[in-house]
Amino acid sequence: MLVEKSPPNLTKMRYLQELFPGARFVVVTRHPVVQALAVRKWATRTRGRFTYGFPRLIEHWVHAHDVFAQDALHIENLLVLRYEHLMREPARELDRLAQFLDLELRGSRVRTADGDRTSRYAELWETGGRAQLGGRVRHHLAHLGSRRGTPRGDLVRDVTDVALLPRYRSVLGEHLGERISAHGYDLDVLDRAAPWAPSRLGPTADAR
Repeated sequence: MLVEKSPPNLTKMRYLQELFPGARFVVVTRHPVVQALAVRKWATRTRGRFTYGFPRLIEHWVHAHDVFAQDALHIENLLVLRYEHLMREPARELDRLAQFLDLELRGSRVRTADGDRTSRYAELWETGGRAQLGGRVRHHLAHLGSRRGTPRGDLVRDVTDVALLPRYRSVLGEHLGERISAHGYDLDVLDRAAPWAPSRLGPTADAR
């Protein structure tokens, strides 16, 4: 069994299906805010790494998933898993995966330790991490010039988080809230997701 898991495949499935007839596609979606907070360390300085420009990361998620939702109607073998459901009920979700792939997962053990991380993202999204700012600033200042990561950049990020993230929460809700909701996510609840259904995005059949 050959597996190709590059993230850009999300918007290339119709093309890949033509190249590999009979291929099976597994898509794992994750809350756009959590996803953006998790990957922003790879973003550019002006497109989300240091908070200013953060909405661009959310806009990118929404656009990519809009494309996917339309393409999904043309994919013959597709399974969509929610990351949130996988963390909460891993055995059930892996059973769905095994059935979809006609595989037997023997003796598989799944450990999920994402709850604390998602809680930190939720606090960060709501307040910008205001409660932890003092301690984090002292930590960064103590390690300026050291080899322990990039403390100067981390310091800038933590300060701008407090100033900008709560504001972005309101702005994104106004401009992208409905589109995010159509994908089964809520900007105010980061650890839940509705079952995937492309019918939310228009008069289409459920391809699940």
